Amino acid sequence: MSADLDKQRNALLKDGFVIVRGMISPGELESFRASSDAIVDAAPSSSRVVITEWVDQQSADVLEFLFSDRAFGFTRDMLESPDAAPLGMWILCSANTGWHRDIHPFDMAPLDGLQEDIRINGPPYLQWNIALCDDPFLHVVPGSHLRRNSSEESKIERSMGLIPLTGTLKVDLKAGDGVIYINNILHAAANSESTKRRTLHLGYQAFGGRGFSHFYPTVSMCTEFLDRISTEFAELCRHFDSLHETRREEVIRVLLAILDRDEAAYAEAIERIHPSRYCRMVTVVVLSKTAYLMRKFKNSDERTYHNGPDMQKLTARFSTEELEELWCRFAILDRKLQADEEIYEPLFQSGPTRYFFYEMPEDFGMDDFVNSWGRD
Repeated sequence: MSADLDKQRNALLKDGFVIVRGMISPGELESFRASSDAIVDAAPSSSRVVITEWVDQQSADVLEFLFSDRAFGFTRDMLESPDAAPLGMWILCSANTGWHRDIHPFDMAPLDGLQEDIRINGPPYLQWNIALCDDPFLHVVPGSHLRRNSSEESKIERSMGLIPLTGTLKVDLKAGDGVIYINNILHAAANSESTKRRTLHLGYQAFGGRGFSHFYPTVSMCTEFLDRISTEFAELCRHFDSLHETRREEVIRVLLAILDRDEAAYAEAIERIHPSRYCRMVTVVVLSKTAYLMRKFKNSDERTYHNGPDMQKLTARFSTEELEELWCRFAILDRKLQADEEIYEPLFQSGPTRYFFYEMPEDFGMDDFVNSWGRD
């Protein structure tokens, strides 16, 4: 890694975000704005538009930029991962949201565990806002990605809007600038009703890094749009799709080993998806949440974000009976992740729940999880 990249990555880990000036040259901005306008105009009116659903050959340049070294390559370097792949790509057309973290207890591990994993193994996922027009709307609290909510923050709700918080920083992007950030940072967006907003928003997930994902993606990236982009970038998208497919097969191997109570196969499979020997219990908790969602949606016709195409493909590999038995393997761990009654913490993407927002299970490690398979 070059000295500049090393400096930027250190800043990302310390502050939770890095502003990258001049990602898009002035000469490209006019074309990218025209393309983004065409995509937005083709889609139903919304505060955010999925680029891959509405892009055509004339507007493909804005999408291909997101696959270029300036976005994809830089993200992979910041993740310090052999590879990466996008999970979604949008155009943000407006802004107006209160303070929150992109964290939800029903499909992710408690925040303490996620933050420790980031400290030791690095972030497994990063998000971008890249401005095609001046964008002063995003606000963040630097350093909040590695700590719990303060007493001040625990008194406010997302519904209160962009109220002042100690340490708040406005991320003032000029056209062509971008900001890459860790998604559990406290962030909010000012109202943009009086100003045109065209900001590219996307997330990239690491593959082959030291840790595993902090959530199992229920929707990764479709490939129906590949005939609308150049051959070079279409091949790159097929590669992205293969990364998600390989990860799905690796997760299936872990879950089958747990189902079969095969300790040797489990040890090998968990090491493959989480090579670092540190924070593996965070990955086990994420897998428990994945097993819960698989069981919940196995025979459901409900089409929600958490029952998206990737989750459906994963769930299809297991019978109803297997998923019931698999959930029994996670039963003791799941109980240790819950309080005796409902609890609530503001600024998470969740209402009241029995699942802990912060605390990982005490005195329950990798060996304890394996030993729990034999009991209900």
